[in-house]
Amino acid sequence: MRVARLSNGRSRGSSNGRRDMFSICGRQKRHTVAALTILFLVLLESQHAGSVSAVESDEQQTVAIYTKTVRATVFLSSSFTTGLVSGKSMGTGFIIDESGTVVTNAHVVGGARDISAQLYGGEKSKVEIVGVDHYTDVAVLKLKGFTGKLSTVDLGSSEKLRIGQRTFVIGNPYGLGFGLSAGILSGLDRMPSSVNFTEPRIALLQTTAPVNPGDSGGPLLNSDGKVIGVTTSMLEGTQNIGFAIPINLVKDIVLELKTAGRVRRPWLGVAGKFITEEIRDLFVLPLTDGMLIETVVPDSPATEAGLRAGTIDVVVSGQPWMMGGDILTAVRGMRVSTVQDFLAVLKELEIGQTIDIEFIRKRERLKTLLTVQERPQIPYRQFLRPMETPHQGRTALKRNP
Repeated sequence: MRVARLSNGRSRGSSNGRRDMFSICGRQKRHTVAALTILFLVLLESQHAGSVSAVESDEQQTVAIYTKTVRATVFLSSSFTTGLVSGKSMGTGFIIDESGTVVTNAHVVGGARDISAQLYGGEKSKVEIVGVDHYTDVAVLKLKGFTGKLSTVDLGSSEKLRIGQRTFVIGNPYGLGFGLSAGILSGLDRMPSSVNFTEPRIALLQTTAPVNPGDSGGPLLNSDGKVIGVTTSMLEGTQNIGFAIPINLVKDIVLELKTAGRVRRPWLGVAGKFITEEIRDLFVLPLTDGMLIETVVPDSPATEAGLRAGTIDVVVSGQPWMMGGDILTAVRGMRVSTVQDFLAVLKELEIGQTIDIEFIRKRERLKTLLTVQERPQIPYRQFLRPMETPHQGRTALKRNP
């Protein structure tokens, strides 16, 4: 009986022990789940806080860029007269030194009879034109009679830019007041297909930051708040495709304008578009690459050389072409198959130099001599057709007034 009681006692004790052990394990599991839940919530909250912190930091950086740069930005208003027509133009500029040197677009101030500048703080100043370069659409101005201390921008570099970098445009859209738009650098070395002297024929930066009338001549900034370009135009009929002149080129132009008041460039006096496969097949053109000459400027080297422009105005895929003219194929022995080829050849020419050019006329290959002249310093408005305005040019590029 004692054995039985002992045995029964042990059995009861063992059963209670197992129940206690299960109870302990259950509590441990609940505690573990609770701890993991708390840890998960803490990590989630930490991640959320980090995300919020990153957003706040990003916003603070953008605000800081605007706050610093806008003080060195000016709103430009100019009046001009072309023939019997009078009008006004507005744009933006930015101060590059404490003496009051301002950089803007040539089309904002070119041909203006009166220009005034308004600083961010509301102060107004008269403006003197130091120099204008219509080819690159860069102008240098000088604030006159302003006695206060001037803020200046930080000039960066456009040499090692990458698509995808953040960009900011500071300007005065539609004259509503100073403002900022943001985007990314969406293209490098952008260049419209036609070649003439009424629009800039330089490799431009492309940005998704909205560019509106009144922003022209304003700074294009990187995420460090440094100027990497000068806002110049937008692509008509599109959204968020704006262009800016690379700041490294602007620096060179500014130096020449401050030194000599103008930039001297070699000039041939022709304008046109480069032949595409579609155009060649459609109009059964000779199997050659080159510039289909659409315009020969009067009293230019091209006129003296006897080059002929097209006379038949057609539209192909929405783009205007002037057919029937000579096809320029080589300059000084160098083939010109693209816009880039043509510009590279121009850089090697010297004013006053006599060179040979090759072209095709009515399927016959010809060669003649041409004497290079200096590109005329002529405002682009003088070359607009009677019904064209700065908003409605022949090319797809749209300058902002």
